[in-house]
Amino acid sequence: MKSLLLPAAILAFAATSFGSGIAADSMGAPSTAGAKVYMLTAQNGSGETGTVALVPQGDKTLVEVALVGAPSDVPQPAHVHVGPCAKLDPMPKYPLTPVKDGVSESTLDMPISKLVDSGFAVNVHKSADDIKTYVACGNLGS
Repeated sequence: MKSLLLPAAILAFAATSFGSGIAADSMGAPSTAGAKVYMLTAQNGSGETGTVALVPQGDKTLVEVALVGAPSDVPQPAHVHVGPCAKLDPMPKYPLTPVKDGVSESTLDMPISKLVDSGFAVNVHKSADDIKTYVACGNLGS
């Protein structure tokens, strides 16, 4: 996997946005064991970039999306698609909670391994009214 340097703004945003659904260990500290974070890159000149974090929760996976540059007043549909982003299957495989104010949190009923080992991508759309315009996408993989 290529090493990507995240802009400081994205890292800061992700650090403050993620965590509400992350489990705690026996001492009350957040547990992110096995979590994976992937880049979301802007598409179609949107300027929207960010991260998608996958956090294992037993046989389920918490999917947290954080976007910088997202509109503050428009919910943006998000989905897991068969990828990669460059050849995205337009039919969503799994719906995610729409991105609102740059943040989305969803729990999928599948282990993290299925998401990272199956050639999936997370895709964000401009709006429910303009579902055909993609604004950000990130390939998932181990």
